[in-house]
Amino acid sequence: MTSGIVPLSWYRRVSIRSVFAKSLADRTTMTVLTGVGVGLMAFAVTAMFPSLEESLKELDLGSGFADFFGGASLATPAGWLSAEMWSIVAPFAIVALVLVDGARSVGSEEEERMIGMLAANPISRTRILAEKSGAVVVHMLVASALMGLLSWLAVIVIGLDLDANLIWGATLHLALLGFMAAATTVAVSALVGKRAKAMVVVGAIAAVAYISASMLPLFDQAAGWAELSPWYYYWGENPLIHGVNWGFIAIMGAIGTAVFGCAGLVFVRRDLPG
Repeated sequence: MTSGIVPLSWYRRVSIRSVFAKSLADRTTMTVLTGVGVGLMAFAVTAMFPSLEESLKELDLGSGFADFFGGASLATPAGWLSAEMWSIVAPFAIVALVLVDGARSVGSEEEERMIGMLAANPISRTRILAEKSGAVVVHMLVASALMGLLSWLAVIVIGLDLDANLIWGATLHLALLGFMAAATTVAVSALVGKRAKAMVVVGAIAAVAYISASMLPLFDQAAGWAELSPWYYYWGENPLIHGVNWGFIAIMGAIGTAVFGCAGLVFVRRDLPG
């Protein structure tokens, strides 16, 4: 008689034994599709610019419109890519990715009453959350890097006059925005234990942060309040024009780290189902 035990590959053995490896493998396809999808959109947007450049020079939408998209004219490669990709499409794609990924990584396991069984193993709750959070962050970094890489290739192929350092600066800002969003999603998921509820709450936070950072600078008396929004540190000083703002990078990193720390404190103290 042949044994009914199927030998596992080394990858499957590691995935079973490691929370991080299992979490990393769970949504790899979604991660790659997000990064490549937005990156291919960057190719399409970049390819449109040469044929529209002269028309855009004659288009006067006022200073308010330029401020809304990071202070750049649409008639420049930086302004065009800011308006068509980096100020809205890329950041919301990253936020959506970590929102789904983070909420499912913690919230769905609680809903299915599996998180308690996992926590009953000889592994600390802190490690469980750290490894699940680490996988979410890695997914976000991969998607951000794919967007940046394909955007850089698009600029080279189409031949736009835009320094590669500016594209990678925008990519770094995007990754730190994703880091903050990932931390917030994990923290809310650890607090409420419900995937849908966590997604709604974090989605609302992201929307308010975006509207505050985008609209308040249009009004002189309220412009300073925009700095209270975490989104401001992503695009308040357009990195496609000014390059990396290391002060803003540090602020976003500090916010994300602090929120992840709060998530750990909440997760350790909560009663888990299952």
